[in-house]
Amino acid sequence: VNDFVSITKETLSELKEVDTLLTQISNEIDGLSKSDLKKIGNDAFDIASKYGKNAADYLTGFQEASRAGYRNASEIAELSLALQSAGNISAELAGQFINAADSAYKLGGSAAKLTEILDGSFNISGRNAISMSELTEAMSAAGGQAAELGVSAEETAAVLGTMISAAHISGSEAADAFGDILLLMRQVADEGNEMDAESLAQYEEACKALNVSLKETKNGITSLRDPMDILKDLSEAYSKLGPNDTRKSDLLDAVGNGTNADALDAVLENYSLYEKMLTEYTQGAGVMSQKASETADSWEGSLNRLSNTWTDTIGNIAESDAVITLIN
Repeated sequence: VNDFVSITKETLSELKEVDTLLTQISNEIDGLSKSDLKKIGNDAFDIASKYGKNAADYLTGFQEASRAGYRNASEIAELSLALQSAGNISAELAGQFINAADSAYKLGGSAAKLTEILDGSFNISGRNAISMSELTEAMSAAGGQAAELGVSAEETAAVLGTMISAAHISGSEAADAFGDILLLMRQVADEGNEMDAESLAQYEEACKALNVSLKETKNGITSLRDPMDILKDLSEAYSKLGPNDTRKSDLLDAVGNGTNADALDAVLENYSLYEKMLTEYTQGAGVMSQKASETADSWEGSLNRLSNTWTDTIGNIAESDAVITLIN
């Protein structure tokens, strides 16, 4: 009896947290009926159990998605749980990645399009022994700038994965390095990164020394070339240079040496790895869901499902007038 009382008290504590979140959601979203709120609560237990998480985790994600302006908060919350479960990453990082990807590529909150990006990233991570948390952190930081400068989601995931894997750097370091390299290729000055007209010119000259131009002329109009096309041409020329060729060191000097140089060298020396990751990205359909299912079937996931079932059961009983009468 004491054990039963103890576990019931613990369950009631979880129910209190769920009730608090539902109350906050009710206060923050206009027009929610009691039946709407009850459905959100019931969905919380079902969806959380699907991914081996707690109901409060789902409701927290739902609340944050609503606050961010998503009209499909339930889909975004479920997507966040899947990402957390499959990638073993925090709720905060999962939310950052989803928001960053949605904003960068103007997806309008489409769960289907966001899932494509997550599936592709997971496939790159799983097939190349890259930590999903590192790749997620890198893409969250670099995705917006990359999209603005003409680099697609799949190209961003593949090039960041190549930098992390081949240069042995962290996700944040890869994001910073790729951001700087992009600015140089797109000839964008940035005072914050100490990138002025002189440094832009230095990089352009280093590329010209390898017979690689940053610009192209079509129909009499000169414009900057696609960044990944530039990297491909640089890779072909760079890989033919000897270790003591000054053109190699001049190019690395032009990106600022240090981590930036390591990252650029990793991509240029391992461009085939980038192309391989690009292909793996396109083959990632369903990968996140599969990994999330594996995590949900683990000890921790199974125990969370059991906890959700018990808590939901107690919650349903607690609504009964008979229990109130018994307590009285």
